[in-house]
Amino acid sequence: MRSLTVYIFFTFLGLMAGQGTLAQSSPALTLVESIAANSDFFTVDPLGNLYWTNREGLTKYEPASKTYLHYSNPRFGQIHLVDASDPLNVMVYHRDFMHIVWLDRNLAEKEAPHSAAGILPGFPGVVCSSALGGFWVFVPQDMRLQQYSQDFRLQAQSLPFFEILPAFGEPAFITEANARLYVSEPNAGIAVFDTFGNFLFIIEKKGIERFQVQGNHVVWFSEKELINFDFVLQEETLFLLPETKIRSGLVSGSKIWVHTGNDIRIYQAAGRLF
Repeated sequence: MRSLTVYIFFTFLGLMAGQGTLAQSSPALTLVESIAANSDFFTVDPLGNLYWTNREGLTKYEPASKTYLHYSNPRFGQIHLVDASDPLNVMVYHRDFMHIVWLDRNLAEKEAPHSAAGILPGFPGVVCSSALGGFWVFVPQDMRLQQYSQDFRLQAQSLPFFEILPAFGEPAFITEANARLYVSEPNAGIAVFDTFGNFLFIIEKKGIERFQVQGNHVVWFSEKELINFDFVLQEETLFLLPETKIRSGLVSGSKIWVHTGNDIRIYQAAGRLF
């Protein structure tokens, strides 16, 4: 265990047409655990369970019981991404074969409905789970978002991006939160849609690939910082972290997970970060 305090200073700058605030904050962080994980990608479910992928497949680690579970399916190639926003219905995307698999809490494959081929349209790079029980996907050929049920029936879709978001290329990341879909194109910003695929507005933050949304906060990581942007108040806060070569990170409540290369470290803050 070690407690780390980072130092605070404030500076202000104008953001876009309005006046925004940029600040650095100083949470006291305690290293709770370090898990050896040679990982390409990691995520955390709402229960605090950790998932990571590599060439061998998907590993789940449950900190409460110190239990490890594993999944792999060589028929579908390597795992491109995992969405564990529902820990009872974990979505695994095998991009090489454009195939989605659903897993239960023990990482056992769920039987697909007879009408579901499991194969996505258009070789998409980004996919995410939907709270409605299916998933969202961006189809590059049509340049539009589509939402499917778990048996692969089309439920909703956006207009083509060249009509509504001409500055947007293919997204780097999508995620659903608060009954909205958030779509990041690093050169253009983060576009926000409703659950019917209707475009709502753009969050003017560029250079962001993977991120989280919690309420009206967009959260992402640099190599040494956790960055929180309140897109309603137009306020940005930087949390200086004890790691200097962060590859990716996630935050939930008062815990921070950071991937530094060969391990994933869990830090505990004294209270909620925002």
